[in-house]
Amino acid sequence: MAIGQVQQRKRRFSPKVQTGCATCKVRRIKCDEARPSCQRCSTTGRKCDGYCIDITISSQTPKNSTDLIQRISVHIPGNAEEKRGFDFFLRNTAAELSSYYDSSFWERLILAASGQKPSLRHAVIALGALHEDFSRKRLVPSTPSAEDQKTQFALNQYAKAMGALRRALSSGKEEPLTALMSCILFVCFDSLRGWFESAMVHLQSGLRILRDMRRSSTENHIIEDNIAPLFTRLSIQSIIYVDTKSTPDQTAFARQLMDVSRKEIVISEEFESLEEARNALDQAADGLFRAFYMWDVNLPVALQPTESLAIFDKYTSQLSLWNLAFEKFMVSKSKDLTSREVQGAALLKIHHTTAKIMAGVRPDMSDMRAVFEAVNADKFLEYLDNFRIVINLSRPLISAAEQDAKNGKPQLTFRSDLGLIGPLYYVCINCPTVSIRTTAMELLLRCPRQEGMWNSVLVAQMIQQYWELEARHKEEQEMGVKVDEFGFPVPFNDRGSVHFEYFGRPIETNTADVSHFPPPEVAAPKLERSPPSLGLRSIPATHGDTPHGLDNIPEGPFPEVQAIEDMNELVASYRDLVGTADDFVGFADY
Repeated sequence: MAIGQVQQRKRRFSPKVQTGCATCKVRRIKCDEARPSCQRCSTTGRKCDGYCIDITISSQTPKNSTDLIQRISVHIPGNAEEKRGFDFFLRNTAAELSSYYDSSFWERLILAASGQKPSLRHAVIALGALHEDFSRKRLVPSTPSAEDQKTQFALNQYAKAMGALRRALSSGKEEPLTALMSCILFVCFDSLRGWFESAMVHLQSGLRILRDMRRSSTENHIIEDNIAPLFTRLSIQSIIYVDTKSTPDQTAFARQLMDVSRKEIVISEEFESLEEARNALDQAADGLFRAFYMWDVNLPVALQPTESLAIFDKYTSQLSLWNLAFEKFMVSKSKDLTSREVQGAALLKIHHTTAKIMAGVRPDMSDMRAVFEAVNADKFLEYLDNFRIVINLSRPLISAAEQDAKNGKPQLTFRSDLGLIGPLYYVCINCPTVSIRTTAMELLLRCPRQEGMWNSVLVAQMIQQYWELEARHKEEQEMGVKVDEFGFPVPFNDRGSVHFEYFGRPIETNTADVSHFPPPEVAAPKLERSPPSLGLRSIPATHGDTPHGLDNIPEGPFPEVQAIEDMNELVASYRDLVGTADDFVGFADY
């Protein structure tokens, strides 16, 4: 070696370690990764800040998330009550929200992100705690005045989550992806509490963020594969609430859904997976509902907007293509499906059958009666076999859920999207044969659950009230049949009144501290006599006596909507994020 020449030491190559606690990473030293706190921190008197997990999704979804659960739950900051709420979400809520289908969002993406984002962590804790309380109370809604400590804890965590997100958005430090995931969790929480106005604010906020993200950036596989499909399903299940709104508000919501550009799914001859079939059916159902929202049911079909008729025809055609592709998929792939996936396939068939009926009862273009008058019992008589399909497929799903409960498995009492309640409700309200309607109600009473905004207890109460009004109308008709200008019997359309009373009640904005939540002064609902949209149109039974005597329906007050003090600021932050000041379609005025 020459004089003055310094020999450079070569460092042996080794890959950078991505694990280790946050404190050791900041100090740039090797972490021993001891749990729950590393020895390098604890022996030097430092606070170990725990272990972070990157928000990534691999191309393959594991059969279970046990490893991820163990890694995340090892060191979640907070007290024992917060850890309990988080743990309940990990071991129960995530599985139930995943239901029969792909679990990567609930059991992997949300869990990984919650380890890094305070807003998501508090939202997960809030939802887990509320779900545990919900399960404990056997799904009977409670009044705000009867809140116990568990519910109060969930509300406080919800407020912390909203506050953390608001502050992060206001400072410009939060990512839109985190805001999207937060919106989803908030919609789930609000739906479970019965706060439909608030749920719609978060849903619409998420749709706007999703719209702007798609416009301003290249395709993101996490967004397209995991986030966007969830927003489609949340939009579909919200029909029970949107249906109580005026035609202009419904049309505005439909246009908002259309404004969210999406990658159109082309239905092939045969689906490759159950998830592909699910997404394609969601696309068709979402399109149909958008068409329904744009219709004025007081006008004949021929006078409906041309755009809405084109949308209707497009997605009705997709329903037919979907059924062909699904049948081929089941013939070739059913033997490879797990029992859980077979149940998921049955639910898809139930949803398709319900959508098929909804599309099929559309009046002809030559019928100049208003839509709500033309969609009558005779139309539904053509679909008795389809109503029976809904019943026959629902029964084994409910039996399987009951057996799972006996075996200690997740009971599927809570999901974010449409499940069995909506289709069974549709049968109870629209099937003209009483025996089928009664069977549907019996099944509904066997599956106490919350599916998005659909609470089985409240829906059963709503159906019972509708049947009572229907019986009264039938008596009036027998005393003297009233006919319209075309000579047809005047239809019974008071389902709109019942529906509005349960899901369209006005609210008083309450900006009190979340820790108090006094019950708001809710004005008595004005019973609107105008019929609802085609999607949830009601038809009286004509074959047999009207069902009655459902005394075993649990009693329970209406869930009231309440605001919290951070809502004003959070909505403003949402608007700043998407760069728009447009109103939220009149559903809420915070």
